[in-house]
Amino acid sequence: MPDTEAQAARPVGALERVLRAIERTTRLLALIGTGSLVIAVGLVAGDIVWRRLLGGAIVGVIDLTQLCVMAAAFWSIPYAFTARAHVTVDLLSQRLGRGARLRLDALGAVLSIALMAAVLYLSSQRALEQWRYGDVSQDLGIPIIWYWAFLLSGTALAGVAAVAAFLRDALEHRRAQRTV
Repeated sequence: MPDTEAQAARPVGALERVLRAIERTTRLLALIGTGSLVIAVGLVAGDIVWRRLLGGAIVGVIDLTQLCVMAAAFWSIPYAFTARAHVTVDLLSQRLGRGARLRLDALGAVLSIALMAAVLYLSSQRALEQWRYGDVSQDLGIPIIWYWAFLLSGTALAGVAAVAAFLRDALEHRRAQRTV
């Protein structure tokens, strides 16, 4: 009969692998988002140079720039959760004990998860509307649902990443309690 510590470690090991996979995925999407932001800057800079040199504009730069910015913004948000890189105000938490800080962090995680779920729900309703109407961008005719795809996928993954960050914190707290 295996000992109870080995039995308890198996689910934690599986959870650790899932959390690492989520962290790798968010990091990859953040890098892709950052790359798309570089593309957006390049498009705008190229359009400015083109206007100055030849007096005309490059058709579709606004459509493509907006698409790139959507990718950059919404595919970077999940990484901020897994990297714990969101801005925090710790004026209150500095004065609290360790247990109270952990409860406050848990409350923040739950509120983050709830916010991402609400944004995903509300956004999906609007995206479905855009899908039904078949709206397209002004210059290049890019389906507007592509813009919404970045928002929806990033928001959904941000919710998953918020859960992952919460679970990671809970595992670290559990390990810290075992060593004490």
